[in-house]
Amino acid sequence: MAETEVGRASVEVGDSAGHLASASFRVTPAKARLYFAAADAAARLATDVGKLLNRALLITQANATTGWKRRQVQIEWVSDAFVYADESAGIYNSNRWKVTGSTTNNGVPAIDTVYVPEYLISGVVMESDGISADLSDPPVSDFVTEFVNTALSKYGTAFSVVLSIQRSDS
Repeated sequence: MAETEVGRASVEVGDSAGHLASASFRVTPAKARLYFAAADAAARLATDVGKLLNRALLITQANATTGWKRRQVQIEWVSDAFVYADESAGIYNSNRWKVTGSTTNNGVPAIDTVYVPEYLISGVVMESDGISADLSDPPVSDFVTEFVNTALSKYGTAFSVVLSIQRSDS
């Protein structure tokens, strides 16, 4: 399946009601890389992507406040042959894995949870409860290894261990 490289830039702001809103723009991967390569915040704002995000903020009321704002720039690889799953396949984003891991927050032990959508219906060995995946059996064990080696918690700290992976329908 062929993938296409796509650049994205977005700005997110918080409002008086405590809600977040965002605007996202497609940009060339080359311009996104220039933003990444900038040495500091001033240099990032001087790139084409930085200017776009700054101008987007300048037309919002949120810009005039000291409230929360976030700029994001990323490069994605998108399948150019995307087709939604047939309804009869029973594949839904709400059929997800709840991945719970042990980490730390400022040196204090903590637990963090992330979700992976569209769990496999078959091909995963489950524990006797029928909800928890067997962490020692591939492909789950392979995921656990890569998750602990690579993923960071919401606190920006490494996961030391995956405690559980459970089906979580919502």
